[in-house]
Amino acid sequence: MKSVILIPCRLESTRFPNKPLANILGKPMIQWVYEAAENSDATDVFVITDSQEVINAVEGFDGSAILTSDEPQNGTERCEEAMEILTSDGTDYDVIINVQGDEPLISADDINRMLDLFEEEDVDVLTFIQPIQSESEYTNPNIVKAVPTSFDEGFCDICYFSRSPIPHMDNFKPDVAFKHIGIYGFTATAFEETKSLDPSLLEEIERLEQLRWVQNHIVISAMVTENVLIGVDTPEDLVAVENILTSKK
Repeated sequence: MKSVILIPCRLESTRFPNKPLANILGKPMIQWVYEAAENSDATDVFVITDSQEVINAVEGFDGSAILTSDEPQNGTERCEEAMEILTSDGTDYDVIINVQGDEPLISADDINRMLDLFEEEDVDVLTFIQPIQSESEYTNPNIVKAVPTSFDEGFCDICYFSRSPIPHMDNFKPDVAFKHIGIYGFTATAFEETKSLDPSLLEEIERLEQLRWVQNHIVISAMVTENVLIGVDTPEDLVAVENILTSKK
């Protein structure tokens, strides 16, 4: 099975400008993400960006990068453009994995679990979720919640994603709600199917591109990760990541 990991990366973050190049223990954040991906069993890994500054940074640590246009409106659209570039010479991939460039704690082990499930099960789109332990995470709109079906053979399907605290609880209880982790895997067929879809109403309201797929009857499956993962949206998140990485030394 031939697989590629694409890491969408842009500098124009309103909450945290130049976020991908933020220094984490002596390395830019994008390098932490890239090295975890490169240590997995994936065939190829590329950072994809419209920024020459990011390209220079990636090449500076001997990584591979693809320069895209500035037309894509989200990470998935940037992946679509990158795949057009990669496959223009006849190269084909069975699985495409989209790892967000602001997930510096992502692990090669989780990526390998995803690749293994694509080998073993009939899934089209695959992602990760994690039980929510604190009420502050449950009510935080920057933490996307995912409502799963029952688990079977270690994975489930996702009914809905939302920035709202779902499922509703009069009194918060840990391990009931789940947060979504910013990594997606697609079969080549599913990836092609998503390219033809128009933006959906719920996607625009919630500002969550995965709802476009849900509203078009594409089943998104998920596995639980036990790794501590923090998507970096603010400088405060960066400090939390540094503390975790320091504790692992």
